[in-house]
Amino acid sequence: MSETSPAKASKIVKKRKRSKKKSKKDVENPTNYVPGLPPKLKSLQKENISSNWKNLKQTITVKESKHSPSKAIPSFKRMNLTETKKKSTTNSKIVETQVKAEEEEIWFDDVDESLLETSTKETAKSDPEKLLVKERSFKGITKIIGMDCEMVGVGKDGSDSIVARVSLVNQFGNIIFDSFVAPTEEVTDFRTSVSGVRPHNVKDAPVLKEVQTKVAEIIKRRILVGHAIHHDLKVLFLSHPRKLLRDTSTYKPFRAQFGGKTPGLKKLIEHYIGVRVQTGEHSSVQDAQAAVRLYTMFRKDWEKSILDKRKRRFTDLKEKVKEEQTSTSTVS
Repeated sequence: MSETSPAKASKIVKKRKRSKKKSKKDVENPTNYVPGLPPKLKSLQKENISSNWKNLKQTITVKESKHSPSKAIPSFKRMNLTETKKKSTTNSKIVETQVKAEEEEIWFDDVDESLLETSTKETAKSDPEKLLVKERSFKGITKIIGMDCEMVGVGKDGSDSIVARVSLVNQFGNIIFDSFVAPTEEVTDFRTSVSGVRPHNVKDAPVLKEVQTKVAEIIKRRILVGHAIHHDLKVLFLSHPRKLLRDTSTYKPFRAQFGGKTPGLKKLIEHYIGVRVQTGEHSSVQDAQAAVRLYTMFRKDWEKSILDKRKRRFTDLKEKVKEEQTSTSTVS
């Protein structure tokens, strides 16, 4: 028993070593390794598992071949690159939208005409509305109103004037009221070459009272801009508070540019904006747009000069009151 037992023991050890080697081979080769199965089923399952594993490997290879351009780039990096591309395209779209919005909002306030591009000025000469009316702007009544009237001649020689057309525009140059007016007297000179008014224009036009009421309603408590605006108010038989009037014919900086003389609207517009108006028959709409455009260009300086003038007057008045009080107390 003592001789046979060591031999048996060595056989058992050899069997165990063989079984260990087989299990290691099975783990290294997934097609042969099927844990937890009875020996009889192992042979059947090995065939199925090996075929499935081959199919899976083929699927993975096909998927990788589709994305062959990015083989050298790890998957996590590819994800980051796609995200970066998405962000960059989104950002570029936002920038483009902002640029478009800014382009739409261009309106040449407080800009010298000489700084405008040549192409813009050339376009404006052929189509003055490009610089006199702001594109895609508010069409309703604003706190600033531009007004101009066209007149016709009455009387023996047509030297007296009556209103034949009234035009009002808002601060962006959009028309808010434009109407011919039925003559209150017989017209002896239509002045068509200047006024642009013809007999058929005033034939069925509204009467003066109707137009007068409408204009008065629109300009009430608003800044009224015009060129020699007192003439327009006179033919309409209307008045307006002096503090709310802005006359481009009397603004001192404009007059200074023309040697202290009263400048015509045509010369003012051509000098400051580079737009030619009144080249033929006048348009009360275009003249109102031109006047209000001049005002909006220099509005900040214009309003500042008015405020400074009022402050000086108030200071002078205070000093005058003090002097009167001092002289009164001295006499007493």
